[in-house]
Amino acid sequence: MNFFAITPFILQALVYPVMWPALRFFVRIRILGGKYLQGHTNGVIFASNHVSEFDPILIPATQNLFSRLMPMFYLARERAFYEKRGIAKYIYGGTFFKIWGAYPVTVGTGDYERALKHHIYILECGKSVCIFPEGGKTQDGKIGQGKPGVAYLLWRTGRPIIPVAIHGHHQMHLRDFFARKHSLSVAYGKPITKEELFGKNANIAPPTQENLKVATKIIMSRIRKMHKRI
Repeated sequence: MNFFAITPFILQALVYPVMWPALRFFVRIRILGGKYLQGHTNGVIFASNHVSEFDPILIPATQNLFSRLMPMFYLARERAFYEKRGIAKYIYGGTFFKIWGAYPVTVGTGDYERALKHHIYILECGKSVCIFPEGGKTQDGKIGQGKPGVAYLLWRTGRPIIPVAIHGHHQMHLRDFFARKHSLSVAYGKPITKEELFGKNANIAPPTQENLKVATKIIMSRIRKMHKRI
C-alpha cells in the first residue's frame, strides 16, 4: 500500500472526534447490530444503501476508530465523470478522493476484474471497502437495484459482506442537521459469506453474469429488510 493508504486513517481519525458527538447531539444517532462488526481479523466489504453525500463520512464515524476494520476505502467514479459538474469537478475524483480513501472504478465495461482492481488489492491487503451497490444516491428514499460489482468483490476476495442500512437523513440539509429535525439510524447486519451466495464449490469456476445478478439481489434484499425494521 502506498501513501494514499495512510491518509484515509489520518483523515477519518481526525473526523471521528468531531462527528461522533455531533451525531449524538444533532441527529440522535442510533447504531444497531454493532455485534456484527466484531471478530473480524481482516477487512470486510460494507454494502450500504446510498442516501446522501454524507454517507461516506457517516459509516466510519459510527464505528470504533481503533477497529481492525478501519480505515475505510471506497469506490468512486472516474475523474472524467465529474468534469461537467461545476465546482464538483474540483472536489470529486482524483487526488482529493484518494486522500479520503476513494479509488476509481471503470463503469460499463463488464470486466469486473479490471474495473475493481484497486478494491480487490485493498481487500487482499486486509483493509475494508465500503460500496454503495445502487451506484448513486436515492431520489425517492427507496432502495434501488444493486449492480453486480459488489457480488464479484465477495466472490473474488472471499471477504464477507456486512450489509448496512441507513435511515433518517433523506433530503436532510445542513440547516436541518443543526436544527435537530432528523433522527438517524445505522444498522449493521449479519455478515454474508461467499459460500452463502455461491455455494461450497464457488472456487471451481467463475460465476456467470446471471450468478452475480442473483447474488446481488440477495444482498440488496437483506439491506431492504434491515431498512424496514429501523
